[in-house]
Amino acid sequence: MPLDGSIADMSAIVVGVLSIFIKPVKRMRAKESRIFVREDAIVDVLNGVTIVPFLLMIGSVFSSYVMDELIKSAKITLAIGGVVGLIFVIGELTKIK
Repeated sequence: MPLDGSIADMSAIVVGVLSIFIKPVKRMRAKESRIFVREDAIVDVLNGVTIVPFLLMIGSVFSSYVMDELIKSAKITLAIGGVVGLIFVIGELTKIK
């Protein structure tokens, strides 16, 4: 069974799933009692999934081929990255210090 999905989408999912384990490992090293927090895991997956499209968007500055392939093959990943980025920017702009 060959993998026939978009390499960008597959990479984004892998990075998103791996991102779940960063905070639990840090909590385990800090010897905290509650290692896995479900709410953190959800946010970590969303943040992790956005890493690949952000890197590809940066890469598109150097190569139009990267941008063309990103638009053709990874629209959903690009959209998720854009939505999470937009929410973050709006949150920062409306934050009261």
